[in-house]
Amino acid sequence: MIPYFKSLGEGIEMSWLQCNYDEEAFPQLVLDELARNPPVEHVEVAEIVDWVFSPAHAFVQPSPRAFFGEPPVMLFQASRFYMEALFWLSGTTSLHEHGFSGAFAVLAGSSVHSHWRFTPERAVNSRMLCGRLDRVSTEILRPGGMRPINSGSRLIHQLFHLEVPSVTIVIRSYVDRNRLPQYEYLLPGLAIDPEDREPLRTRRLMLLEGMAREQIEGLRKYACSLIENGDLETIYYTFSALTRRKVDKTFLEELYSKARERHGEIIDLFQRVCATERRTRLMTSLRAKTSDPEVRFLLALLMLMPDREAIFEAIRLQFPELDPLVAIEAWVAEISGKETIGFELSELNRPLFRGLVEGLDVEGLLQRLRAEFQEESVDTNRDRLLERAKKLAKSDFLFPLLSSSPFRYESL
Repeated sequence: MIPYFKSLGEGIEMSWLQCNYDEEAFPQLVLDELARNPPVEHVEVAEIVDWVFSPAHAFVQPSPRAFFGEPPVMLFQASRFYMEALFWLSGTTSLHEHGFSGAFAVLAGSSVHSHWRFTPERAVNSRMLCGRLDRVSTEILRPGGMRPINSGSRLIHQLFHLEVPSVTIVIRSYVDRNRLPQYEYLLPGLAIDPEDREPLRTRRLMLLEGMAREQIEGLRKYACSLIENGDLETIYYTFSALTRRKVDKTFLEELYSKARERHGEIIDLFQRVCATERRTRLMTSLRAKTSDPEVRFLLALLMLMPDREAIFEAIRLQFPELDPLVAIEAWVAEISGKETIGFELSELNRPLFRGLVEGLDVEGLLQRLRAEFQEESVDTNRDRLLERAKKLAKSDFLFPLLSSSPFRYESL
């Protein structure tokens, strides 16, 4: 056992015992202990790695089926709480809350950390809630940073780890029973229980994905059956699976129409959630293909942030000396191309891109182009230029950046 964690864990155990193991007191108690005895001042990542490879271990490590971390490493166990080092090698966590309480401290690396608030508007059941997600704040966490973990919806957050590896020390209770289920949140406003893997539905969806890959026959028949006869949870997971497998868009729209006939506006929410999931997969794929830390930072923001203002705010936090739009344009240029983001950041597309991000309307965009190019040429090619702007505005890659652009919302 690493002596620092033994000492820290025993101190927390004694302090919590004096509070009668009150879960509400636990986050602040742990935070106080971490502040008095910060991990970053007492232990190195290499020391933890060495310990993992040592011959004997006092603690049972988490089952691979319960992994949260890449990997999680158990450092200390008591009867009512435990301590882990979470290694992060690939980058991001889902938008989530916790069914436990405690605190965490950054040991190595840095992360974009966003806080959210969920306002429930409709409960489908205890495993699925519909409502509205609003970003509360964004910060950059660096080594030495510490934050409490308050169970339930009091802490809804997401992290994107900017450096590899990033390592976080987490001290947490096993479970706060009154804060279950532990929801995962999907923009623009869906809360689901990720542990709800109903066995029959799971098997149906696995077969359906095989049909979408053309490995099994019957996609139309069985997809329609799930939409026409399934409950709302099944309908959401069906659309999520089909969107993930990129089935024919016309067929997908047909299924959405059938679902709306049965259930109304909630299907519109499911469609927006699935579109957001699709864009997240795009950013994940792009991130895997680049090692440039600044481009990876941009991709993190495009994945995590809901709108232009949130993206600009995070850039100012990380790079206070940079103009956000100038920085974004430079980073996009690094990866532009039809095979990567769907368009080239060419001489003509650059002013269109800037104008769309700035939220210019039709006349404002044309004025910008007249300032960049010959006025007569712009006026002659007005319709073609506006069509090009509309096409850029439909880019999945640019979606959150264009939150203020009328080209995204209106038929111009």
